[in-house]
This record gives sequence, structure tokens and C-alpha cells, in this order.
Amino acid sequence: MYGIENLTAFILAAVIVVITPGIDTIMVLTRSMSQGKKAGLYSAVGVSLGLLVHTSAAAFGLSLILAKSAFAYSLIKYLGAAYLIYIGYKSITAKTDGTQIVSSKTKPAKNSTMLFTAFLSDVLNPKIAIFFLAFLPQFINASSINTPVPYLLLGLIIFFITLVWCTVLALLGSKAALLFNKHKKAEAVMNKTTGIVFILLGLKVALSKK
Repeated sequence: MYGIENLTAFILAAVIVVITPGIDTIMVLTRSMSQGKKAGLYSAVGVSLGLLVHTSAAAFGLSLILAKSAFAYSLIKYLGAAYLIYIGYKSITAKTDGTQIVSSKTKPAKNSTMLFTAFLSDVLNPKIAIFFLAFLPQFINASSINTPVPYLLLGLIIFFITLVWCTVLALLGSKAALLFNKHKKAEAVMNKTTGIVFILLGLKVALSKK
């Protein structure tokens, strides 16, 4: 469909990545707790919109490069597979004491400032940019790899998953933070689950004949 393959696997992997505690989770929860649900909601929208920038960069940048060279396609394929295996390994072996989310008293900021700073934190995060460049092409078939449409569709799926998840976190606020803090082993479990998923995905990509 529209050049996308293994859509179910993509959605599963995307959900796992989004719900794994990270910078976006901490930002939305701390703002929701310290400045109210509205601040959390604006932050949720901001981090989600930032993903659309990375999606566009991958869609129009990668598709243009891959349209020019079959070698580039193979290079992206194997580099992407290697990167997915790498972040999978890093996730499994990461040592964590559990993400401690606490409410800190901060001066209330304008809603527009909340949205913009959250947006900027995502746009300027190089790890997200590299992840999108490695991740999205693995779910696009060879005949559509040089067109932007499938990249944009996959990016929109991640956008909506992120928006829904971060909105839930913003609305739950302190209750969600308490849950994260109480179950400190959950982060380690999520990291290992994410790691396994990406290692398997990377191996699948590397061994595929397309």
C-alpha cells in the first residue's frame, strides 16, 4: 500500500519506541506536573510536530538521493540495518537506575513558548534525525524507495502515535509520573524489549534480498 511493506511490524516497533521513557516523556510529564495540564498538552503537540520535520527531511532528502543511485539504496539499506542493530544492542546493555520524574517549581511560561521549546528540542536532536533516516526506509519497498509519499505516511503514523501517547501523559500528569517512579524496573524491561525488536529488525533488513 503506497509503497509501504510490513506495516504491522512498523506500527508495533513505533509504539515500542514512543512509549519507552525518554526526553519527550520527561519533558511532557514535568511540565504537566509543575505548570498544569495545558502546559503538558502544548509540550505534547510541540514534540510531535518536531517529528514532522525529521519526516520531511527523510522524505525529500533520502528519496532524492536514492533516486539517483542503486548503490546509494544498498548503502542506506546496510547502514540502516547496522544502526538498528547498534541501537538495539545499546538498549539491551544500557544501565539505568530508573528515570526519576519529579515536579519542580518553575515560572509559568506562555503556551506558545511551551510549544516552541518542545518543538525545538525534537528538531535539534540528532539522534532522532539519524533514527528516522535509518528506520523509515526499511519499511518501503524498492520500487517506491525514491518517492517521498511512503516516508511521509510512515512519519505521520509516528506523529499520531507520539501525539496520542504524550497527550495521555500530559492529562495523567502526576499519576503517570508516580507510576514511572514506582516501577523502576519497567524502564529496563522496555529498553530490553526495544533492543530485541531492533536487533531482529536490523537482521531481517540485512539478510533480505530486496
